[in-house]
Amino acid sequence: MKLLLVLPAVAHADQCELVSDQVATRAVDVLHGQPNVLAYCEPCGDKAPGEPHRIDHLAKQRGLDGYYAVTLDKREVDLAYTYVQTAPSKYENVAALAGCPTSGVSPSLDVNDASDKGVLITPSPAPVAHVEPAPPPAPATTITYVVSENRMNWLAVIAACAVSSGLWALTTILLLRRRRSVAMRPRAIDMIDRS
Repeated sequence: MKLLLVLPAVAHADQCELVSDQVATRAVDVLHGQPNVLAYCEPCGDKAPGEPHRIDHLAKQRGLDGYYAVTLDKREVDLAYTYVQTAPSKYENVAALAGCPTSGVSPSLDVNDASDKGVLITPSPAPVAHVEPAPPPAPATTITYVVSENRMNWLAVIAACAVSSGLWALTTILLLRRRRSVAMRPRAIDMIDRS
């Protein structure tokens, strides 16, 4: 008989503890704006919500399986059993606000006036504010760098230099030879009358 009493709690446990990146991002956005939270697990048999507290550290972490977990004060939480204060008299279910389907949990909690015994927080059947799913993130712009190795063909450079130097040297030699032949020619030869 005790086994039957334990099964419902196990069946509902971990409804929104590991979620998609989009759901985790929306949950972090919601929690970042309103840092007062409380825990309340109705399927686990909690008789009343836990004591509200302020978040000091908020993060989402990717697991090895590709799913994400939201951590509050460095402790993973199930979004289905976490409520965030959205108004002075209302706490709303974080899973519902982030778009993670749940079952067996109240969509919101009402905060009643304080009494001599403290503040009374009770489940409310009122639906949570509808949250439009965030559009998928735009694909990241990728920058591609094309690295080409610019190798210089040294053999071609040396050959081109040798050819140009050779042509210059040949031209210089020919010009000097011509000058020399002109300079060495006897001047008297120009005085001969050939008529």
